[in-house]
Amino acid sequence: MPRVNGSLVRDAADQAVLTSITEDQRAAWRKAQGARIVRYEGRYWESKPRGFYHALHWMARMEPEQAKCPSPFCWGYRATLDSAFSEEANGTLPVHLYEHVDDYSFENIGSKRRNKIRNCQKQVDLVEILEPGLLCDQGYQVFLSAHERTRYGKRLSFDEYCAQSSGYFGPGRGMVLGGIVQGRLGGYVAAYAVGRTAYIDNVVIATDALSTNIGTGLIFELMQACRRAGTIREAVYGLHAPEDSPLTKYKEEMGFPAVHIPTRYWFAPFLGPVVRQRAPFVYYRLTGKALPDVN
Repeated sequence: MPRVNGSLVRDAADQAVLTSITEDQRAAWRKAQGARIVRYEGRYWESKPRGFYHALHWMARMEPEQAKCPSPFCWGYRATLDSAFSEEANGTLPVHLYEHVDDYSFENIGSKRRNKIRNCQKQVDLVEILEPGLLCDQGYQVFLSAHERTRYGKRLSFDEYCAQSSGYFGPGRGMVLGGIVQGRLGGYVAAYAVGRTAYIDNVVIATDALSTNIGTGLIFELMQACRRAGTIREAVYGLHAPEDSPLTKYKEEMGFPAVHIPTRYWFAPFLGPVVRQRAPFVYYRLTGKALPDVN
């Protein structure tokens, strides 16, 4: 296999396959990252922020008996429900979702996206990154460039970044696809799959690589890696963020519309209105209700 800056890579275009992991494996991974994880009625929950529990596998689609407060130290929770119990839902999970992974082919996407993919393929070598060294050596500068542009998330230190990035590698973890532009890493996408659901976990693109359409190329190749797995049926591209209209438009153009999955949610008395008033977009993503005015 070829190497880039000493790290093993392989051609993403015809070899990369995103292998699904179990909820047990995902729970062990998150625990290794320091997350607060509990198991209740055979399902795993993550406490984030402390005291609010969401299903670790967002699209778990639990039965009502499982979708209950998983800890005595819980001030709120949320979990998706199986479609057979949708009448018992009191909210929704607003996610960007592609529901038929097998159909995500070059022939079935719009001409605008096809042109961007062609443009990317002319300028970018798309590879599967098999070792963390490339991210630690070149990825941090990509991360800093992306953070300066988007201001999304926490600005990690170099050590924090390397620790987080290294977590994707190894058995029972995920996949990282990268784009090499003129011999250097220009961007990457990190993903994992639990059962039939793939999760696009992190997309990081250097500002000076945006003109190559590297982001579009990486998402397309990731979806092909999902197709080749043969077991993945749907792909989630994050929660709906209506306050960020350019991001929402981009995800929709890539084939990931914002959809609402039935959920059960609960807040401790009086806390729901407080969250809604102080953080209306957070409340919307927790409950699927009361979409804030973005005008």
